[in-house]
Amino acid sequence: MDNVRKQIQKLSISHDGSHKKVLLSVLGTASLLKDGEELVDKLERNLDVYEGNKDKILLVFCVQKGIEEKLKFIRQDLIKPYHEIVQMYMNSDNCVVVNFDDLDDIYDICDAYYGDWSIAAWTMNKLEKPVMILDASVE
Repeated sequence: MDNVRKQIQKLSISHDGSHKKVLLSVLGTASLLKDGEELVDKLERNLDVYEGNKDKILLVFCVQKGIEEKLKFIRQDLIKPYHEIVQMYMNSDNCVVVNFDDLDDIYDICDAYYGDWSIAAWTMNKLEKPVMILDASVE
């Protein structure tokens, strides 16, 4: 965990020495099952926005535990798009992909939340940090 925290802190400093806003985003199973490829497309467009603002924003991206197993059981058609979008986020030099188990240790260094209605949204709200809920149907 300390490595994840240190990585976030290191990457949140811009090349000019200023601090980027750290945006936490969680992808949950229910959202992916409900919105499918529409959500995957939205996540891809969002990544383009983050990349275009990498001097101001660092993204911390987390995928809910067990999502792949649920996709295999319920929506096999989403396995490939799911893998592709997660790989895109992992390949971004402006994104730290974290495990769901690490969230409790990094809330305090995140400035805002943009994702689905996971426990992370509720926790960030309780910490009085800005919360925006991801909606695949909104451009």
